[in-house]
Amino acid sequence: MLIRNVRWPADRDKVAEHIRLVHGPGDSDFLMQWYGEFPGFDPADCFVIDGENGEIAAHTMLIPRTLRIGQAAIPASEIGVVGTLETYRGQGYAGALIDRALARMSERGDVLGLILGIPNFYERWDYEYAVGLYLTSFESEIETELALQAGKWDTRHSYQRRAAAYLGITQREVEVRPYGDSDLPAVMALYNAEAAAGHYLIERDIAAWEWQLSFLQQIGRYDRDDFLVAERNGNLCGYVRMVSSGQINWFREAEAARFSIIESAGEDPDVAEALLGAAAQLASDYDADRIGVFIHPESRLMRHIIAHGGARRDFTGAAFLRLHDLPALAALLQPTLEERLAESRFNSRGFHLHITTGDVYADMTFAYGTEHVTLELPGTDFVRLVTGWFTIDDIAPDCYNEVHRDLLRVLFPKREPRIGMADIL
Repeated sequence: MLIRNVRWPADRDKVAEHIRLVHGPGDSDFLMQWYGEFPGFDPADCFVIDGENGEIAAHTMLIPRTLRIGQAAIPASEIGVVGTLETYRGQGYAGALIDRALARMSERGDVLGLILGIPNFYERWDYEYAVGLYLTSFESEIETELALQAGKWDTRHSYQRRAAAYLGITQREVEVRPYGDSDLPAVMALYNAEAAAGHYLIERDIAAWEWQLSFLQQIGRYDRDDFLVAERNGNLCGYVRMVSSGQINWFREAEAARFSIIESAGEDPDVAEALLGAAAQLASDYDADRIGVFIHPESRLMRHIIAHGGARRDFTGAAFLRLHDLPALAALLQPTLEERLAESRFNSRGFHLHITTGDVYADMTFAYGTEHVTLELPGTDFVRLVTGWFTIDDIAPDCYNEVHRDLLRVLFPKREPRIGMADIL
């Protein structure tokens, strides 16, 4: 069994045919529009095993990612497009390719591994559910007629007056307009603030943003009116991204909403109202009677959607993460953990944190002090602590000293990071 790198672009036709046979013609058409084109693509990250007749028998690849957890920007790779032709299945090809991909991750300096894949397969390589996806069989939604009431608060009505006060509505003037290329720095800052709060996991640099918008336009998932920004007093304070061209929840297919909000950012209540109203007007123009909602349940826009009668469904699909480099992860996380301590009752406490996963360990020192706090647990559990998928209360009690439980709750609070729809469309 010989594993080699893809020869690009010489292998383009072979790769396309392999994907067509393994994943189907629809996926082949879609995948080959971004294969070799996305930022950071490197043939050294793509692996194949040739078949007996010169065809590609098995394939996998690494997709470079940066994950955002608090202040930490964590280098990672997503294993994707895993597949073996039916003739060659049962011979260990997929496992061998994943082993080679993990070795490549070490060469690249990746700290975490990501997979959006089928359950009960990747666990053998220590991948485990640790982050949510904005994609389930039932999405949150709001009827377009209800969303059209955004910004139309009647303060003479007691319920509306109290609801507006709860949301912080001041009815200040907001301008909503289509996104323009010059808006990107402000939009990135808003997205990064949402990511730091735990609402989005994938970090995007300028190249990733520009490529994503271009790609979504290429596949018919984006046009200028689908990306709205809002300004107040000349400052860009929020945005909303939509898909107006058809349903995107392939678990429900024809039953899913055919107009969806897939991303939002911004904390200004008046801006959120204006964006919701503008999105609803666009949905109405497209004759969509309801709007699918794929945004964080704790986001500002979701609060307004619920206040106007939307249905929030918190259950989320899940993605797998793998702890690939514990010492590097600990070093990257330290500023975030220090910030959490500074905002807690432990802000003057000095201690040494010792983390052990199997035969790998990492030490972190906080302020001054001789106290030792230990965590000895599987890497799958530690990565779930890091993302907030788990809290210390979900960890077996023999993994730490009970006297440190409250401190560890501060270091690893409950969060709900998710991978945005725009990153997986």
